[in-house]
Amino acid sequence: MTATTTTRVVLRQAGRVHRSPVPTLAAAVLAFAATAVLLTGTSGAVQSAVVLTALLVVPGTAVVRPLGLTEPIGRAALVVVTSAAVDTVVALAMVWTGHWTPIPAAGLVLVVSGWATLAHGIVAARSTDRVSLRRTVGAALAARREGTVVRLAVGGGVLVTGVALWAVGTAQTTTGVLGEWGLLTVVTPTWWIGAGAVLAVTVVALVDRRFPAALRVAAAAVLVVVVYGTANLTAAEPRPPWVFKHVAVTAYIQQHGAVDPAIDIYNRWPGFFAVSAFLGSATSTADALAPVRFVEVAFALVDAALVLGIARALGLRGRWAVTAAVVFSAANWVGQDYYSPQAFAFALFLAVVLVVLTVLRRSPNALGRGMVGVASRLLRARRDPIAPTATVGGAAATHWGRAATVTAVVLVVLLQAVISASHQLTPYVLVAAFVPLVVVGVVRPWWTAVPVVAAPLLYLLPNLDYVQEKFGLVTGFDPLSNATAATTSIAIPSLATTLQSRGVLALTALVAVVALVGTVRMVRAGHGERALLVLWLAASPAVLVLGQSYGGEGRLRIVLFSAPFLAIAAVHAVHGRRVRLVSTAALVVVTTLLFVTTTFQAEQSNRTPAGEVAAARWLDARFTGDDTLTTVGSFPAIVGADYPAYLQRWGQVQSLEDLTEWYPRGISPADLDESLADRAHGGDAWLVFSDTERAEVVERGTATGPEVDALERAAAQRGTLRYDRDGVRVYEVARGA
Repeated sequence: MTATTTTRVVLRQAGRVHRSPVPTLAAAVLAFAATAVLLTGTSGAVQSAVVLTALLVVPGTAVVRPLGLTEPIGRAALVVVTSAAVDTVVALAMVWTGHWTPIPAAGLVLVVSGWATLAHGIVAARSTDRVSLRRTVGAALAARREGTVVRLAVGGGVLVTGVALWAVGTAQTTTGVLGEWGLLTVVTPTWWIGAGAVLAVTVVALVDRRFPAALRVAAAAVLVVVVYGTANLTAAEPRPPWVFKHVAVTAYIQQHGAVDPAIDIYNRWPGFFAVSAFLGSATSTADALAPVRFVEVAFALVDAALVLGIARALGLRGRWAVTAAVVFSAANWVGQDYYSPQAFAFALFLAVVLVVLTVLRRSPNALGRGMVGVASRLLRARRDPIAPTATVGGAAATHWGRAATVTAVVLVVLLQAVISASHQLTPYVLVAAFVPLVVVGVVRPWWTAVPVVAAPLLYLLPNLDYVQEKFGLVTGFDPLSNATAATTSIAIPSLATTLQSRGVLALTALVAVVALVGTVRMVRAGHGERALLVLWLAASPAVLVLGQSYGGEGRLRIVLFSAPFLAIAAVHAVHGRRVRLVSTAALVVVTTLLFVTTTFQAEQSNRTPAGEVAAARWLDARFTGDDTLTTVGSFPAIVGADYPAYLQRWGQVQSLEDLTEWYPRGISPADLDESLADRAHGGDAWLVFSDTERAEVVERGTATGPEVDALERAAAQRGTLRYDRDGVRVYEVARGA
């Protein structure tokens, strides 16, 4: 039947939420145990793990508990992200005031949040609506379907076998320099067999409704670890190359206990680096580089869990919500999950969306209902629009009480404040997504938009002159030009990189087309409000390219922020009948294979040889603010806490690629002498040559092999060889030489 009116169907009001006291009581015990570790000053891997776990679990448990969220996976991820946000506020307070006392601050956070979680646990234990362990176990046994045990045994066995083969294959994979095909030609057959087994179990778990839910989630999580963790585990050093700058900023804060806005933009938006330094100091992790290798997998898992929670809030249930998380993980090829402020801010962004859609979402107002009605008529909906929430007397009547709403508003403002202090772009994506939802009445109370909009603007004001001077606020009000601007890439043009670029385009196009089909299906099924909500959340990141290209990365940010909602819409296109189950399997397999092939090929440009990192650390201990550094290729010069010494003068750090702008016909030894003289600031001149960088610039066409060799011979004649190890040579030309 074609819909002609916007009659709303009132859904049954949800019942009371049963809350077990076990999680909060366990969090309280963890908090007090970690506090004891801090008080006694004991150190070790176990003690550090206890403190880190407590700081990433207990504060969030105290804040999230009043929300009454029932979906466990998304709730767990929200707890972790909220804990990180609370820790960030404490860390920022210390670095902005210059009072760096991480151990006492960690103890204070744990004591306060520990007592808060203990209070929540006592209230839950005394509550009459709690579910006893016996009743829970009985309900689980009663819900057991025929074949569950067999699926658990067979699926679990294949999954464990796949993980074992993947681990063996990963250990057998080289950590050296990669060719133009990256990891694709390096990983062993054992790896492919193991990864294939994990993918097979995940696909079966997603299409078989009788598959054990816990094993389904476990298989999906393992698949994320396999596709995101392999590159990090097979690399000799953390990746990508620019991650070392982020490590250096963290190390600087750990050493100085403060930030200096005059150094760089990272010291002006220090949220991520401050909390990293805080957690590192609280867990006695002196080397800021130590945990970096595992951060990408951690972010990928947290993001997938948050997307699962968002999918549940947008109407997907059971295996379909897990499918949305898997498709998102496969569609997120942008590579922004590494140790970086943008990865941190993106997780916070997803957390805000989860809270808003779960607790603050209401029935749309007249404007919103009109838009839903128009969409329903245009697409000839087969049923009348269904209201997402129950209404009584025109007001939203949900099971969320005043305490949950107030907590949600406070949490949204807290997360937006932390985002605003951590990344320059993400808070405005949130504003673009949030404000229109308030206008159409989907998000209430309306005044929540005021602090959400004000936070990034107020933070930008004192930094406005710096941003305008160093980067410029706008590059032009041409969204199409900004979205298609060329990016600064270190990829070497070849058949492999061409196929890789087409592969990521195909991946994004596939998910977008299927998402469009899913959006139409939602409207025609009577879920127009949900469809327009998902569509807007997927389209709102386009605001990023209205006035800036961000060095050609604007379109990459759009892909990143739209990926969660495109994945959710795509699942709406395939869930349902048997034929669509085949489509689900095909979608998961194709997107995963495209993700693996495209990201593994690009790995050839993400590696940094261990020898160069060791040489960079050696040089970092000797480089002063008056020195200059000239490298052949992408040498990781900025790697330690003394990195400001490399940024104090004009032209202090340059590579041959930088110098080709001044010498387009090639660089001779005489040209190198001229460059060193122009860039001299009274200190020594350091020149770094390495076998890896020589091959890099030759492949790029920046210089020929004989040209690089001539430059090194000139450096050897004019200076002294100070470092020669693992294919890396460092020459020092003393001042006045």
